[in-house]
Amino acid sequence: MNAASLVLLALVAQATHPTANTETKARAQALLKEGTTLYQAGDLAGALEKFNQAYTEYPSPKLLFNIGQTERDLGRPAEAMVALERFLAEAIDAPPDMSADAKKSVVELQPKLGRLLIECPTPGAEISVDGRVVGLAPVEGLIWVAPGRHQVVARHPTTTPAIEDVDVVAGRVHTAVMRLQSLATPAIVAPVATPALAIEQRAAPSATPSPARADAGWWLGRKWTWVAAGSAVVFVATAAIFGTAMQSKFNSLNNSCGSASKSTVACGDNEIASVTTLKDTANAFWGLAGAAVLTAGVLFFVEGRPVTVAPMAGETTGLLASVRY
Repeated sequence: MNAASLVLLALVAQATHPTANTETKARAQALLKEGTTLYQAGDLAGALEKFNQAYTEYPSPKLLFNIGQTERDLGRPAEAMVALERFLAEAIDAPPDMSADAKKSVVELQPKLGRLLIECPTPGAEISVDGRVVGLAPVEGLIWVAPGRHQVVARHPTTTPAIEDVDVVAGRVHTAVMRLQSLATPAIVAPVATPALAIEQRAAPSATPSPARADAGWWLGRKWTWVAAGSAVVFVATAAIFGTAMQSKFNSLNNSCGSASKSTVACGDNEIASVTTLKDTANAFWGLAGAAVLTAGVLFFVEGRPVTVAPMAGETTGLLASVRY
């Protein structure tokens, strides 16, 4: 958009509007002038803010030309397309050169954008795209969006929100179907099977294979089993280290002072105590390793299996009950 178009708009926007008073028009004209100055100075964001404020004060469709062209220059093609299409549809008395510029921009923007067709069977649901409300269901027409991923959200006071991410490709129409679920969902009561029927169901395998469990497989669903097994490995390794150190120390003392035939020097109490300490430590870790192995074996057959506690007498589980894995 060039400066001449902006100045021209500043003049034509003074045309009489049936619902606007003189004071409102004056405020809008001042905002429009400020926006034009900012645009010419290169402050596009500031200019767009002033143009939008002017449109709020004085909703003339001719102002949509400034808004649309500034959005385009800011790199917001979808917003620019919306404003320019509204300008062409509503500003039927706009000067021919302004309409021609708007049509040229629309033609240039079309191949760079995609469109969304939003279907929502819940009347009155609020539809938003990337956080911007685009209307209430049913949404009429197509919505211009830039290529890339966009989030469509549908909300209604009586339902849970519906959210869908749509990957948009330029030049194509993408459909987003928003199905809302009611908050007041009736409870589903399962029929109670008779004891005989329950026995038959347990005895006969189901004709339809059940879906695979997330912990299927003997290696899954047994976290603590593998913790115990790993601990056993660590304890065994530690016991072996202390045992090797004890044996090495014992051999050293035995060679230096343990045999009267080899040496007349007796082993000191501290040296003998160090061998004993290493032996006791090694034995302690061997004991821990054995306990860890036993724990891992028990957990392997217990962990990850469903536990059923059934009363053996009456209907209340108490002292007389059976626990099955």
